[in-house]
Amino acid sequence: MRATVLRDPALVKMAGRFVWLEIDTEKEGNAGFLEKFPIEVWPTFLVIDPATEKPVLKWLGTATAADLSGLLADGERAVKGGAGESADALLARADRENAAGRGAEAIALWEKALVAGGPSWPRRARTLESVVAGLQSAGQPRRCAEVALAEAPGMARGQSFANVVSMGLSCATGTDEPWGKEAAAKLEPLAVEAVKLPDVLADDRAGLFDGLVTAREKAGDEKGARARAEEEWSFLVAERAAGKTPEARTMLDSWIVGAAMDLHDPARAIPLLLESEKVAPTDYNPPYRLAMLYLEVKRTDEALAASDRALPLAYGPRKIRVLAQRATILEAKGDLPGARKALEAAIAHAGTLPKAQQNARLAKRLEERLKKMPAGGGAP
Repeated sequence: MRATVLRDPALVKMAGRFVWLEIDTEKEGNAGFLEKFPIEVWPTFLVIDPATEKPVLKWLGTATAADLSGLLADGERAVKGGAGESADALLARADRENAAGRGAEAIALWEKALVAGGPSWPRRARTLESVVAGLQSAGQPRRCAEVALAEAPGMARGQSFANVVSMGLSCATGTDEPWGKEAAAKLEPLAVEAVKLPDVLADDRAGLFDGLVTAREKAGDEKGARARAEEEWSFLVAERAAGKTPEARTMLDSWIVGAAMDLHDPARAIPLLLESEKVAPTDYNPPYRLAMLYLEVKRTDEALAASDRALPLAYGPRKIRVLAQRATILEAKGDLPGARKALEAAIAHAGTLPKAQQNARLAKRLEERLKKMPAGGGAP
């Protein structure tokens, strides 16, 4: 998003209507912001009412420049309030409810807005995205898939269509219940259609490819899953090559690693991640991901060397991930004292983080892992 959408000239015309703020949620100095505005999905966009200092619109995930312009306009309406029962007023009230964490109330109002606005309402596609995303977040996968199935076929083919299909497919493949298999089979052709749309953001096309791989795996179609993963790999490599800045060339690295894993060929991603490390020398992600890849192909010395490079670049919650990974590498090398030391460091660092950045479940998993790890043995 930062490398593409947020640089779009179409957003410049809105600069005078908003104060723009970017928050790195991993930096400990931003903990105060996170205490007031908790973030659980990245990216998250908030429109905050300056009078009340409360969010009036919360959007999870990506958006094109045109969609983001529309969301900002929706945020303005939400700041002004949504009196009456018009579709726009109901949407503004729904957005305020969602931003306040009242998901059930937001879903009900979004659905009411869809009825009030009718099929030609200009904000219909965006509101459908909100409904499906809300159902997914609320742990209602069946309704999420059902709404996607009912609405996606009639939507204009663009970003919103792709997002609704992607979320619906994810809801369908996330269960082993019979309805999930049936829904996934109906959503797959729509996902195939969506992934070919040229105006859909690269991140979201990658997510669609990933969903298609998962759908084939869940259907027991190993050959089909591999074919989809190869398509995803080709797409990712081409998008990477087309990037005009270092950030644009590295923004799909997580998907590249995932596709290589799906293909059971992690080594193919190593040269690309080495390139990423060269063009983004202050980013912990390339060496962290390289360590993961090297570990998968049992090149543990190189994995540890990559971890050595990642650790001084990591900060905040991300440092915990690097230390936990380091413990795995050292354990694979037979260095149990080193592995224990790395886990102890991860747990200690987790305890120093501000409350807003702490993850109790992760800390508990690390503590349980440390308890189960044998105490003896040295590096071979």
